Amino acid sequence: MNFLKNYIRTNFSNFTFFYSILKARIFIVIVLSILTGILDSIGLTMFLPLLQLADGGNQIDLGNLSFITDFLTYCNIKLTISKALVFLLLVFLVKGFVVYKTNVYKLLSQHLLAEKIRLKIVEQFSTFQYKQFVKTDIGKIQNIFLSEIARLTATFSNYISMIQGIIMITIYLIFSFMVDWQFALLVCLGGVFSDFVFKRINKLTKEKSKDISSINNRFANALIQYVNNFKYLKATGKIQDYKERVKNAIADMHQVNIAMGVLNAKVSSFREPLLIGIVVCVILLQIRLFSASISDILISLLFFYRALTSIVTVQNNYNNAIANQGAIDNIQSFFKELDSASEAISNNLFHGFNTAIQLKNIFFNYDDVNVLQNVTIEIPKNQSIALVGESGSGKTTLVNILTQLLPCEQGEFTIDGVDIRDYNAFTYQKYIGYISQESTIFNDTIYNNVTFWAPKTPENIKNFKDALKRAAIFDFVWSLKKKEETLLGNNGINLSGGQRQRISIARELFKDVQILIFDEATSALDSETEQEIQKSIDELKGQLTLVSIAHRLATIKNADVIYVLDKGQVVEYGSFDDLAKSSVRFKKMVELQEI
Repeated sequence: MNFLKNYIRTNFSNFTFFYSILKARIFIVIVLSILTGILDSIGLTMFLPLLQLADGGNQIDLGNLSFITDFLTYCNIKLTISKALVFLLLVFLVKGFVVYKTNVYKLLSQHLLAEKIRLKIVEQFSTFQYKQFVKTDIGKIQNIFLSEIARLTATFSNYISMIQGIIMITIYLIFSFMVDWQFALLVCLGGVFSDFVFKRINKLTKEKSKDISSINNRFANALIQYVNNFKYLKATGKIQDYKERVKNAIADMHQVNIAMGVLNAKVSSFREPLLIGIVVCVILLQIRLFSASISDILISLLFFYRALTSIVTVQNNYNNAIANQGAIDNIQSFFKELDSASEAISNNLFHGFNTAIQLKNIFFNYDDVNVLQNVTIEIPKNQSIALVGESGSGKTTLVNILTQLLPCEQGEFTIDGVDIRDYNAFTYQKYIGYISQESTIFNDTIYNNVTFWAPKTPENIKNFKDALKRAAIFDFVWSLKKKEETLLGNNGINLSGGQRQRISIARELFKDVQILIFDEATSALDSETEQEIQKSIDELKGQLTLVSIAHRLATIKNADVIYVLDKGQVVEYGSFDDLAKSSVRFKKMVELQEI
């Protein structure tokens, strides 16, 4: 049983992948395809009695296919030319209805596949470990969401069409063998020969498919950087140099797509002439060597013409499917990456804390580099602490652990004495407000940026205005023509650096949080605005638990406890005044900043 499962998984990996998402829908399409093939073959078979009746024959002989005329006799229908034509028309009308239903069902399944894949990625992406995310190519992620899923649905369409074609070919061959087995056998041998001829092209197509995914990833990455870093590239005169990098990525992408198109053109152009040549040779053999009946050959040929058309279609669908095979490989690889780096989410909901957060003997490494070593800090509820130290001292990593962006690899992280891992991370993070050095602005209105798309209830509007005032940006917003409905543009391009930062601060002040983290939050502001916001922050003392990373020591003078970090270790801690008196290191930092 395990051998059979492994064989199917290895040789029918695409089928198992599609089945894992669409389940029984694939089999419904297959059943409808079988029905289509049978109806089409019955319709084609009706040409044989038409030929016999047209020749003036009174006896209709369908040989192994006489079950069709037996059925009509059972229904008390005596075949005449007119009745045979009516029956032929009815069969093809029913077939047309089945084909319509099949194509609609296939289309719905195709869109359902894309929807489920996107939803699955979005769902798993929410539990993707931050540590792994920072190592992942952003261009790859965007390419998968857009281009690769489009290629995947094209692959599904070609793959299902290929299965439908194979079913049709099988049914046509069965009917053809029932009419004239010698003719059918010779044509089948010719078909095997044609497959051998195109084997090399199929192999090249598969290799090019992998190249397409890789090159599309590189192009998406180059394009994202071109847009996101536009200001820097423009200001430093590097935009022309980087433009060439993007142009080269575009050229590579088009080159590999052209190569793939040429391979497909070879298959679609030469397969049919080759197959027709094989049929011509077989007909000559049948007539001259086996003295076959021309009427049997004509009906059998009609079946084979249908089969050959289906073979060409199957071959084209197969080449198109393997041309996009790289998309399936890319998406499956990303799913494996998401699975392997998925966070374990507890069912125990976090409802806030009462006494203190403790990080005890914390160690953390980045690729064998010691970032934090034996760090211990305590954050009592509604007190303010600050983290200071040179760049690379571990301040941001410590905050990333505090926000559960990074796991606590070694040591203890407890809240009110309970291990942080016992809580659902999402519910814990909802109690955290985070204001970083790089302000986050969404391409939407001011109101939606601050409230995170909260409905415009009287209470939300009041809280929105209060948040703007506490972030010292209310007067600016209300001076705008559209006020809170003003669109901020891509990454807040319509705002100054200080205004972007204040919008970010207002967003966190709007939330109902217990812990508010400032990661160099006022670094982009002028001195006057910084003092206004710092005053608002100081007013939060005693109401919220405040954690600040700061280079400007003036912004943390009122912190309850300041932790000084150096090379991943806490070397000193205490109040501002105590450290300024007792610590040579801290005193030097104060003197350098002339506080």
